[in-house]
Amino acid sequence: MEIAQLSFAADCPPLSAIAAAGLAGVPLHLDPSLPPGSPPFLLCSDGHKLHGAPDLLRHIASVSKTQGLYGSSVSESSEVDKWLDYAPILSSGSEFENACKYLDEYLEKSTFLVGHSLTVADIAIWSGLAGVGLRWESLRKSKKYQNLVRWFNSIYSEYNDILDAIIATYVGKKGSGKAATGKQGSSNQSRSVNGDVSDKGKGINKSSAEVDLPDAEFGKVCLRFAPEPSGYLHIGHSKAALMNQYFAQRYQGKVIVRFDDTNPAKESNEFVDNILKDIETLGVKYDRVTYTSDYFPELMEMAEKVIREGKAYVDDTPRGGNAENADGWRGIKM
Repeated sequence: MEIAQLSFAADCPPLSAIAAAGLAGVPLHLDPSLPPGSPPFLLCSDGHKLHGAPDLLRHIASVSKTQGLYGSSVSESSEVDKWLDYAPILSSGSEFENACKYLDEYLEKSTFLVGHSLTVADIAIWSGLAGVGLRWESLRKSKKYQNLVRWFNSIYSEYNDILDAIIATYVGKKGSGKAATGKQGSSNQSRSVNGDVSDKGKGINKSSAEVDLPDAEFGKVCLRFAPEPSGYLHIGHSKAALMNQYFAQRYQGKVIVRFDDTNPAKESNEFVDNILKDIETLGVKYDRVTYTSDYFPELMEMAEKVIREGKAYVDDTPRGGNAENADGWRGIKM
């Protein structure tokens, strides 16, 4: 029973079915003209219609010339069915992270979800993650779920030509799952997998409104907010404090408030108390409070060490004479 057409609404394309057809080499005419919110369906050559992602994927696997897409045995097919039923949980915002954790643990010692080769189970889960957009891309960069990311990247690197084009076409800039519009024009709305859709795409969407710390590890990020207790907080201080809070929450780290009390002539306990009160008003949760003066002995030891090694010196130029001696400093290598 050959496939005649896959019909769907442009606002909710069936990424897993489109990807499965592309990876399996199954010619598929795409028709994104259904009303918004309409469930997708496959129209077969005999007029029969198939509804729901699991049935769509099973049928694509059955007509594909690629062996093992639906498992290599009855028991593996049963396992594939379980993953096809599980995949929709990735579109549930409240359950997404729990699903990622479960998948990460499951994939700790596995290359594929079922058996030893790619199946529609892998395609369904991969498409579910990719379809989430920015939320998954953020987790993918964070190294929080390393087994899951390794599995995701492995599939992507193997089939990036096809997957790039599909994601660039059907996942919008905000990861909403909407079909891309604009340059493609209406004439490209109906197309055949293995035809236009297999051309080089623009790659998986990497734009993000969120900020990451390259190579940061969850639970190991420690941030320092270091105001000088010689005045009240201003908008710049607030920005720094809130950014520290953002990264601490994002990477399950901690914030340390460290008062830079190196200028005792201008500092007072009044400023310390008010700064701590303002930090609490901003909603910043800190782990502890420290003072630079607590580390003066260690700082002195380190300063003396680099001086002895010839890597630093003490400038005893009279106050106000710096400009006159500036030319003499130029060219000195430290």
